[in-house]
Formats: sequence, C-alpha cells, structure tokens
Amino acid sequence: MKDSQGKLYNLINLEEISGGSDEFIVEMTKLFIDQARKTISGLNAAFDEKNYTEIKNLAHQIKPSIDNIKIDILSPIIREIEQLAEAEGQPDKLSPLIMETNTVLETVISQLETELETRRK
Repeated sequence: MKDSQGKLYNLINLEEISGGSDEFIVEMTKLFIDQARKTISGLNAAFDEKNYTEIKNLAHQIKPSIDNIKIDILSPIIREIEQLAEAEGQPDKLSPLIMETNTVLETVISQLETELETRRK
C-alpha cells in the first residue's frame, strides 16, 4: 500500500523510537538498505541453489525490518516465503514470491535513497 507520495514504506516507527533524531533515522535507513541489498542477492543465489534453509533464514532475518519500516505489501509475502522454504518445496510458488520481494525491496531502496538525500539537505 503506497502512501500519498507513492512510498511503499513508512518511517513512523523509526521516528517514534528515534526521539526526533534525524541521525538515528538516517543510520537505521542505511542499515536497512544494506540488509535489503544482501537479502536480494542472497535470495537469488539460494533459490538458484535450491538452498531452502538459506531462503528461510534470509526471510526470517529481514522480516522485523520490513515490519519496522512498514513495508505492508511485503509483510505477508516474506512470511509466505519463510513458510514455503521451511517446507522445502514448491519452487513454482517460491519463485514469483522471491521476484516480487526483490522488486519491492529494490523500489524501497530507491525511495529510501531519495529520502536520505532530502534529509541531508
């Protein structure tokens, strides 16, 4: 679900726990971008290798971050990836979910990078 500016995320949770510290929000945002990039490449490699344990681990690791910056469109998808990987099967179901996750994460990374630029000014 996009907000009024078309963003796929919402930093309200970070703003609440930051106590108004832009520096904190910028650091947490950078950490998320780094984690999201690793998740994208990791999911692709693990899927190619049919390494369901790694897929499950990557989905599990990024799940709290997705929830924290409220990427609502991804919350159910990342949970489904984790469950399917745990069952070690159904690559025909996993593949489109991983592709969608990667697409959404790439969009969010791009949007967050734009937001970081505006926060630095």
